[in-house]
Amino acid sequence: MAEFIMVIIGGVQFGAIYALAAIGVVVIHKATRTVNFAHGGLVMLGAFVTYLVVVELRWPYWTAYVLAPLLIGTLAMALELVILRPIRRADMFTVIMATIFLGIALSETFRLAQNTEMLAVPSAVKGPPMIVPLGEDAFIVTAEQIWVTIGALLTGFAGLALFRYAGIGRSMRAMASNIRGAQLCGFSIDRVYALAWFFGGALAGLAGVFAAPSKGVSPELAVSVISAAFVAAVIGGFDSLIGAIIGGLLLGVVETLSAAYVSSAMKSAVSFLLLFVVLLWRPDGLFPERKGRDV
Repeated sequence: MAEFIMVIIGGVQFGAIYALAAIGVVVIHKATRTVNFAHGGLVMLGAFVTYLVVVELRWPYWTAYVLAPLLIGTLAMALELVILRPIRRADMFTVIMATIFLGIALSETFRLAQNTEMLAVPSAVKGPPMIVPLGEDAFIVTAEQIWVTIGALLTGFAGLALFRYAGIGRSMRAMASNIRGAQLCGFSIDRVYALAWFFGGALAGLAGVFAAPSKGVSPELAVSVISAAFVAAVIGGFDSLIGAIIGGLLLGVVETLSAAYVSSAMKSAVSFLLLFVVLLWRPDGLFPERKGRDV
């Protein structure tokens, strides 16, 4: 039982990171109807900013939590302005292909620039592991697991509240509901799209900060996170922010259980099997957006 609980805790930790990444994907899609396949590259760059700040510059760790979302959010907004905005009026397939190649370009540029397989990042929270008694047995929880799980989930729920209740999210909700109606109400498409990409990029940057200590910084991080984020978003319901959180947690637990009790090679296969089951059973996801609701 103690081993099972530790596996679940590890799954929830990774699931919280997946949930945060998935929220960024869903926010951009809700506001702009753009499926951003470059999101994994943005997460990787968020992890790289963490490496630069913590390892190279030796600044306090909290600066990474401030700088990464600002820098990656600004980069995402710039990508939308310079590359995606000129082709917005083209077929949606063109925009999707552009995000795919943007993601590849970000990953390969990092690979060529660093010329290394992986960059290691230390844990944000240090300290001895906590031993929790469980009958005649005990399980272990690390401070890093607690911090990543709570921090990523709180950030995700803060993003959800910002999108639902704050003025900054009102324009994005209006654009998601009806583009023409939002324009008639005075909302600018260019401004809303830029805002959505900044918001989604900032969440990707934070996901990279939380993922860096456990997953390292490498192009493979971009691939693994974008796959998990999309699976989590589809499982929860691609337009549902709360669904993205629950889908990410569910995916993290399922992946960790399959790696621990089946095979590490089966982890990806089991996650995609879960995706296919959900699509066959509930094509709209487990927690689809309801009409008249924001998430």
